[in-house]
Amino acid sequence: MNKKGFIFKIILFFFLSIYISGNVCSQNNLSKPPKLVVGIVIEEMRYEMLTRYWNSFGNDGFKRIIDNGAFCTNAQYNHLITQNGVGQATIVTGTYPSYHGIISDTWYNRLTNRIISCAVDPGVETTVSNNSYSPVNILSSTIGDEIKLAFNGKSKVITVSLNPVSAVISGGKLANYAFWFNDNNGEWNTGNYYSDTLPGWVNEFNNKKFQDIYMGKTWSTMYSLDDNYKSSLPDNSNFELGFTNYRHTFPYDLSYLKSRSGSYKYLKYTPFGNTYTKDFAISAIVNEQLGKDEYPDFLSVSFSVTKYSGDIFGPRSVEIEDVFLRLDNDIAHFIDFIDNEFGLENVLVYITSDRGVSDVPEYLESKKQNAGIFDGTKSISLLNSYLSILYKEGEWINYYYSRQLYINQQLLDETGLKQEEIQNRIANFMVQYTGVANALPAHSFNSTYFESGVNQKIQNSFHQKRSGDVIINLEPGWIEKNGTTTASGSGYNYDTHVPLIWFGWNIPNIRIDDEIDIADIAPTISWMLNINKPNTSIGKPIIKL
Repeated sequence: MNKKGFIFKIILFFFLSIYISGNVCSQNNLSKPPKLVVGIVIEEMRYEMLTRYWNSFGNDGFKRIIDNGAFCTNAQYNHLITQNGVGQATIVTGTYPSYHGIISDTWYNRLTNRIISCAVDPGVETTVSNNSYSPVNILSSTIGDEIKLAFNGKSKVITVSLNPVSAVISGGKLANYAFWFNDNNGEWNTGNYYSDTLPGWVNEFNNKKFQDIYMGKTWSTMYSLDDNYKSSLPDNSNFELGFTNYRHTFPYDLSYLKSRSGSYKYLKYTPFGNTYTKDFAISAIVNEQLGKDEYPDFLSVSFSVTKYSGDIFGPRSVEIEDVFLRLDNDIAHFIDFIDNEFGLENVLVYITSDRGVSDVPEYLESKKQNAGIFDGTKSISLLNSYLSILYKEGEWINYYYSRQLYINQQLLDETGLKQEEIQNRIANFMVQYTGVANALPAHSFNSTYFESGVNQKIQNSFHQKRSGDVIINLEPGWIEKNGTTTASGSGYNYDTHVPLIWFGWNIPNIRIDDEIDIADIAPTISWMLNINKPNTSIGKPIIKL
């Protein structure tokens, strides 16, 4: 072979290698899309819960998914106010609260002087109860919206959760249905934003009265307390609240709780609530014919018992461990159903959480850790007194929630003070409190871009029209006084580090230890389906998938 021919073959081999490599790298992006995308969100599940309970899980739930899927070990939220609606919105929009507008579970509207709940819309009604829910407050498109738009409305988007906020936010504005739990009668309902009436199959499901079966049970531990649940505190731990005016040790008579409350609300606090959710999600797949045509559908299922039960028992309780062990079985059944119905190669599944959760402050203090409970009401009262003495008598703070202070604009106008001056004064006052680590005036975000650290997380949470005039950040281990054992809402690792697992359609068996932003989930799905990203998405596709 002459030298020229040899060089030509080397060059040809080089370009063929690039071509083949490019095709392999883009196989997810160009191949036939999955029939169904299933998002499983487990509320208030911090990452370490997955590892803490690992040895107690069965082989067909979390272990099966991780052993055969893509396991992202360092998935993080990159904003400050880690709450239910905020996390759900970040997952499906691929962006931060500063863009999608769900800055916290509630906020203050300066123009109307009203408190706004992130998923409550006074303009609509539910088909069963008097509460009104809709996605009207989301400012960005969601992955569900983009799937609907990409396939000319022929794809279906369905969401299911005991928690109405999770159901409504995760579906976006183009969802066919969002279904949530009615505390009063234990049935599934929706709002007239989606439909004036419930689909017939939902009425049939409700008529089976599964909620009565569950609330007639006794909640006992799945395994013996003597030799199991070693990852939790003792069952009689003093760091639990438990059910109001009732015991906080096993077993729990649910029929008594139902009779006492005159409702089904306590189903949300037991593992049977997750089973109820899973069974309804399966019924939705079957009856809505999801994944049965050439247009990919989207289903979001949020398991909320982990949040409700965690609020009253704490993240290290036997109760919450039992909830997770039983949820592992529910997920195993759900995955088996998907496999049998479609084949896993035709369904893209991701599992994550809307946020983590803090340990109970009293528990941390018993372990000589920095922790405490910040009393926002008392602190704002003292702040009002200080500002009244300094400037003028009056209620200087209109509203305080989730570390955000809203200044009384009328008093500000009457005194002629500048926003910057009063914001700085309040920030300097608030940061003196024990338990407060930082206090930032809103005007600082107009002139400064923070590239890292807690200030960046605060900025990512800040929306100029909706956020407070001063935002505070508590010290690690501190939570706000709220009537529960613990809380989420900080930018610290226990609130921001959550599981992220991909499974099924074209997903490689891989462990990814790189830091992944939760805002990367939606653009990754868009990349896989070869459709537009949500319109304000700033996340990046996880190309290792």
